[in-house]
Amino acid sequence: MASLDRYTGAGLRVATWNVHEGVPEGGTDDIFQGGGSLDHSRSVTDMLLEGAIDVIGMQEVGFSGEGRSELLDLILETTPLHHIATFPLHASSFFPGRLSGVAIASRFPLRDVHRHRLPNPGLSTRFGDDVIHSHDKGLVSAVCESDSGVRLDIAAVHSFPFHLFGRDATETEFTPVWKSLAARLGELSARSLLVCGDFNAEHAAGLLAARGLSLGSAMTGTTTYRGAAVDDVLHGSGFRLMSSSTVPNLSDHCLCLAKLHWSDPPSGPSSG
Repeated sequence: MASLDRYTGAGLRVATWNVHEGVPEGGTDDIFQGGGSLDHSRSVTDMLLEGAIDVIGMQEVGFSGEGRSELLDLILETTPLHHIATFPLHASSFFPGRLSGVAIASRFPLRDVHRHRLPNPGLSTRFGDDVIHSHDKGLVSAVCESDSGVRLDIAAVHSFPFHLFGRDATETEFTPVWKSLAARLGELSARSLLVCGDFNAEHAAGLLAARGLSLGSAMTGTTTYRGAAVDDVLHGSGFRLMSSSTVPNLSDHCLCLAKLHWSDPPSGPSSG
């Protein structure tokens, strides 16, 4: 396991990761009763340590019916990410009686936690012998301060898997989804905003910009899920992107890591 000493405070390391409810890509053969692969859960915590991650937004986090997550418990116990905000959103896709949702895990204390459910477009399609419907999706957001005192407005976002229903995220029918997401994120600080998302769309920054929310993209054009660029760390104008990377793992989504620096304040006379 990686050493905790790797958390040096040099830059801010922000990640997004759809952990697929702890189910390894390709099936549910190696599953334990708590809701996920034990190897997968240990892999998650090892990679959080190896990446020296300061804050992460996670999607498809598995929860018990009462809203407890074994994976998040393990993260709390074995990594410096001692602050958690959660939002169980819908029934698990794999385990009867369990839930799935989004979460933030942070080295820094979280405050002002808010949860927002996106308007469900009510999609359906046949999947084998079953008819599946679009689960509720949404975000959890929180505010904290970094070691250097910089305010961070963080959101963990999961949007609808439009492709699963043979649809495109840019269709006019889904405008309310992106409008709702942009409006909620717009209530946070535009300069210090960090959006860790599985957007299920290859142009999330553009879709949000069309609704008045301009954010930089850390993972532009980078394949993150089955040949598509759908996961991203979006950042406000106060941050400068230093580097980004993806790490394949047992999930069907890559771990996406961005190293950011807080930009120096603009020079010149104030406009006030």
